[in-house]
Amino acid sequence: MKLERRDQVLKCIVEEFIKTAQPVGSETILKEYHLDCSSATIRNAMVLLEKDGLIEKTHVSSGRVPSSKGYQYYLEHLDNQSVTPTLDLEFQRQFQEILKNKSRSVEEVISRSCEVLSEMTNAATVVLGPKANDERLISIQLIKLSENQAMGIFITDSGYVEKKTFIIDKKMGDFQPLQNAVALLNERLSGTKISELAEKARSLKPIVINLFGKAGDLVVEAFIETLVNFARNNYQVYGQKNLLSMPEFSNDKESFLSAIETLENPHKLEKNLASKDDLGYANIGFTNENKGDFAIISKNIGKDSIAVVGPKRMDYKKVLTALEYVVYMLNRYLSGTEEKHSLIPVSEPVSVAEPNIKRIKATPKVTKRSAPKKEGGMK
Repeated sequence: MKLERRDQVLKCIVEEFIKTAQPVGSETILKEYHLDCSSATIRNAMVLLEKDGLIEKTHVSSGRVPSSKGYQYYLEHLDNQSVTPTLDLEFQRQFQEILKNKSRSVEEVISRSCEVLSEMTNAATVVLGPKANDERLISIQLIKLSENQAMGIFITDSGYVEKKTFIIDKKMGDFQPLQNAVALLNERLSGTKISELAEKARSLKPIVINLFGKAGDLVVEAFIETLVNFARNNYQVYGQKNLLSMPEFSNDKESFLSAIETLENPHKLEKNLASKDDLGYANIGFTNENKGDFAIISKNIGKDSIAVVGPKRMDYKKVLTALEYVVYMLNRYLSGTEEKHSLIPVSEPVSVAEPNIKRIKATPKVTKRSAPKKEGGMK
């Protein structure tokens, strides 16, 4: 389908800026994309695109760059006409080697997969586990390691496990009071939401101490500390250093530091990463920081989310293709599908099916968009 002139110009601006990281002017569009119109017509289209908030001016430059709204419109309406890229041969090979190593734990496989994905996309990769509000405690277990050490094991309904090793005071005497205190916490707290556990555990503390003395106090405090670890360990970031290769960050120290701060704070990205993804589509969103602004492409794998995080000027088609491939293969691996059916043969770079995009998300919330209103004389 032939694009309207305004959409043609916006498509050229987005793709040229992704390629060069330089503001785009009318002469560049005319020279590089050979549109069947004059430079003046392109400039008029750019004025209207800027009026609609789809592109913006940078400093005193005559060129324009896409805005968040412009990227969103491009991804929803214009990007489906681009050719789907092929996956790099070395990326396939590295990723398949990860899946072939059966001695790795699931956590190691996901971690290494994210590292390879980050290297391939030249962006940061984030893994966010289930939010505490969605998790419930299944059980607490206590294992005696030695005469003066024990390990508490905290298990949720998603299979998440948190361990805590602590020292047993010799003055406590027998190990049995510790076990009894854990049994009481299991009885009272099993099935409770993680977000409510700390408050409930503290309310039980006087009872546990009254029944089991110092052993009860030790168990409750160790248990509460595991809740802190749960929130911290449910969020992992890989490949932050890759951002330094991007002009947006390498030329602006303040933007880079702001970007790192955003990446290290799960709450700043959680809204985009933890969205529901029941139909198997990828979500795209944007942060709105004055410095260190991000595009976030995320996809769910089980109850976790994997996201590629980089500047708004990222190669969306390439990133979507790589992310779709990684999540598809990991889902097959985790479901126990035999290797010979789950791996794409590595003989030449392969093209993956057109990535699915469920919706474009933004912070703050952006209402559903329609095509920009056309004005006379721009057909």
